Amino acid sequence: MSLKVRFSISDSLFLFLQKFMGMRFLNLDKSKSLTQIPDVSGLPNLEKLSFQHCQNLTAIHNSIGFLCKLKILSAFGCTKLVRFPPIKLSALEKLNLSRCHSLENFPEILGKMENIRVLQLEYTAIKELPCSFQNFTRLQELQLSNCGVVQLPSSIAVMPELTDLIGWKWKGWQWLKEEEDEEKHGSCVVSSDVECLWASECNLCDDFFSIGFMRFAHVKDLDLSKNNFTVLPECIKEFQFLRKLKVSDCKLLQEIRGIPPSLKHFLAKNCKSLTSSSTSMFLNQVCFCFVLSLMYLMNVGKLMSSL
Repeated sequence: MSLKVRFSISDSLFLFLQKFMGMRFLNLDKSKSLTQIPDVSGLPNLEKLSFQHCQNLTAIHNSIGFLCKLKILSAFGCTKLVRFPPIKLSALEKLNLSRCHSLENFPEILGKMENIRVLQLEYTAIKELPCSFQNFTRLQELQLSNCGVVQLPSSIAVMPELTDLIGWKWKGWQWLKEEEDEEKHGSCVVSSDVECLWASECNLCDDFFSIGFMRFAHVKDLDLSKNNFTVLPECIKEFQFLRKLKVSDCKLLQEIRGIPPSLKHFLAKNCKSLTSSSTSMFLNQVCFCFVLSLMYLMNVGKLMSSL
């Protein structure tokens, strides 16, 4: 049984709906009068629950996190929603919290959730992913865009199937504070299996490379374009699998101190602060056995002629 509702929502309606315990689909999209999701424990067979674009929704009952048969959960466009309750949804395949502009924290994950492969979080105010995020044990791709300053747990580095971490237009990237302290004091850093790391326009500065960066030493495709660091550090030589590197539009970039041994594609267009001497040092590090098929440097012709 399924039901699509677009009229006034009240607690009495939810009490009425709970008479239909076999209900599998409930759609509350664009319900302007919906201000809260009450207790839904009386709907244990729900497989899909959607309340997209409910722009006055501010509260969700904790029972939503324990619907053991739920496969699809969407709160897309709930602009006033600040908090999402903890979830333990072992059957969940799709979770959509994008465009929840007021949502500051990702929900705690109370148990293993093995059916989510891709997670997209766009246009939220999320500041932190909890340590329990690693309970998405089969997650392969995480996309975070147009967020604030995002704090990531180091547990991301040991997620067994995560290969793509895609971020753009963050106000900043930080590791959780206690994990920063551990790394500063020499604790062992575990490398992740992430192969594609995009962090374009994420307001990254030089300290990004000193904390957390080496967790991604196995990456093959690295996009750091449109950021604010001044030096591409020597430690990037240790990225033995890196084949594609992009630092285009890093207008403060002055030095390139290292070249990964397997690099095939390098893009550095519009790096206005990159000096001719730095370019010379960079070119001296490139062996002829490497095929740098794409290399765009600001005023590259002028710089080459001056060498």
